[in-house]
Amino acid sequence: MLGLFTWAHLPGEDDHRVGFRDAGLRPEVKRRIGSYIELIIISTLMIWSGLSLFFGGVYRRSVHADNLDLYVIDLDGGSVGANVTQTVMNMERSPSLPNWLVMDGIATLEDAKAWVHDKGWGALVINANTTDHLQEALTKGSAYDPSKAITLIESSGKHIVAEMLFVKTALSTAASQACLQYAVNQVDMYQTLNSAEDQTQTNFAALLNPLSYTTIDVSPEGFVLAPVMMTFGYLTCLLCTIGVLILWRLTTYAFFVKVRYRDLVLMWYFLLLCHSLIISMYVSFAILAFRGPDYNSLALTYTAATFFKIWFISAAVVFALALWLFTWFQFLTPQLLALPSICTVIPNTVSTLAAVELAPKFYYIMYAVPFFNGSRLVHHVVTGGYPTLRQNIGVLVAEIAFMIICLGIAIWIRQILVLRGISDAHGWYRGSLYFHSTIPYYKSDPASTEKCHGADQEQAISTSDATHRGQLPSDSTLSAKNHNNRTLRNRAGTIEISDEHIDSVSLTTGNLAG
Repeated sequence: MLGLFTWAHLPGEDDHRVGFRDAGLRPEVKRRIGSYIELIIISTLMIWSGLSLFFGGVYRRSVHADNLDLYVIDLDGGSVGANVTQTVMNMERSPSLPNWLVMDGIATLEDAKAWVHDKGWGALVINANTTDHLQEALTKGSAYDPSKAITLIESSGKHIVAEMLFVKTALSTAASQACLQYAVNQVDMYQTLNSAEDQTQTNFAALLNPLSYTTIDVSPEGFVLAPVMMTFGYLTCLLCTIGVLILWRLTTYAFFVKVRYRDLVLMWYFLLLCHSLIISMYVSFAILAFRGPDYNSLALTYTAATFFKIWFISAAVVFALALWLFTWFQFLTPQLLALPSICTVIPNTVSTLAAVELAPKFYYIMYAVPFFNGSRLVHHVVTGGYPTLRQNIGVLVAEIAFMIICLGIAIWIRQILVLRGISDAHGWYRGSLYFHSTIPYYKSDPASTEKCHGADQEQAISTSDATHRGQLPSDSTLSAKNHNNRTLRNRAGTIEISDEHIDSVSLTTGNLAG
């Protein structure tokens, strides 16, 4: 037995072992160091790729704020509407501010709400008959409510982060500036045109504060968890899925050897679908628990149908991403498994945290990622806003169909690689330092391969039988096994560390070979 601090040479146990000072071990050490340097380089590239994808999507979002269009809708048609429209359109233009446009063809406030609900980011509406009501207050002293002059329409369900950072601020700033400027101009004009006798019936409250505004959210989603609700819900599902996929990737080698292709493909489709349904159900429960049916009296009621819609939408997102990642995992070696995971997680996360309109053009690809389309569908279910159901559902269904085909092809290719001895259980390919496969290479000499493989199998069976009978394998058996399966010193005098063919226990798998 080896003690905790055994420094002395142990006869019998240490006879076949070598030390790092042995000159014959140096070539092997150099090969291992080279592989570790390669791993460091790959990790560096993956880290920089992930950071660049993330920060590139959220960095300096205000530079692209002018991609958001806000509209001025004049339902008044009088002097107030003309003055407010001119004030807003003459405001300073900058890439860090949303772009203002004038919209015609809207007849009522309800039509304006419907348009913003379906298509727009927001609108400043000068309500109908505002000029007439204000004129009556100034000349006849009638009652006047300045808050009914202007209505700001926003839709937080379109994208809560963009609404809070840019749209809401731009709408309130424009309305405040227009109201203030109109009040100053009105007081100056009133003092110039009206005598003391004409001022007796003036409503001075309307004179000094002629315009104000109210805000309406046509698809309210302004609760605390709204900005991160779907981002972290999907992200948690995806990270849990990656762990399961890697486990399946590294522990199902025997399936590719013993199970026929048709059953293998159907098994993976079924397992991935079941996993997606189970893990996405937790997302729907979490939203129900933390959002609640009555979090906002203006929002849509959370019903049983809402729960199932969120569940199945989330399942579709997880299923599409699981198919995508598992397709890549079929071909990549272990040190590269993190690469598709990073390149999948980061763009999908950015697509829900940042509005696509606020990102560089490269990130317009986010319109096609599952997180974006799934979150849009969930936001529509929760708030009723941004109804692009056909587009989002179509993209998700197309992605799932395409990835089903790709995964089927990937499994077929991997089974061929395994059966021909090109790829091993962990995904290493022939020629790699870590490659180990019990299946002979299909281009090798059939006679010699069959002879060696048969001898290995016979040796393994005899050793296994002796073990089951309660006997330990003899020294001759161990020495014969070592002689057949590994060579410590070759003719050049260097030491090679190779895997065992049967019950591999070696430095490659992290254990010392016996």
